[in-house]
Amino acid sequence: MLRDLAYRLYTRKLLRELAGAPLPGHVGLIMDGNRRWARQMGLASPSLGHKYGAEHVEDVLRWCDRADIARHLYTAGQPDPDLVIRTSGELRSSNFLLWQSVASELYFCDAYWPAFREIDFLRALRNYAAARRRREL
Repeated sequence: MLRDLAYRLYTRKLLRELAGAPLPGHVGLIMDGNRRWARQMGLASPSLGHKYGAEHVEDVLRWCDRADIARHLYTAGQPDPDLVIRTSGELRSSNFLLWQSVASELYFCDAYWPAFREIDFLRALRNYAAARRRREL
């Protein structure tokens, strides 16, 4: 209960910090760590991590909608990603959109994909905004 309240308050704080900040028009996500998350959660089959990971995409799409970027998610004909988020703590791009992401801001998050939270997403946006501000100086 107290943890939920703290999470909601922190989410609001991050959203306030992002108000008026430069946000990416297009976000790429490397959704990694599904099987490792399933093992960590004690699920019978590591493959169930992929099921939960697929269901988790709907949450992330809502977060994108809440933040003026939902209309720019990866589909054919979209611009190159401004921000690429990699989950699971891996510090590599795994050949993800190599050509398209050469000028992208990269953000690495320790959370496995099914455990990726809205505050993780907002932290990535905050990091992106800070990098854009630094470039503008």
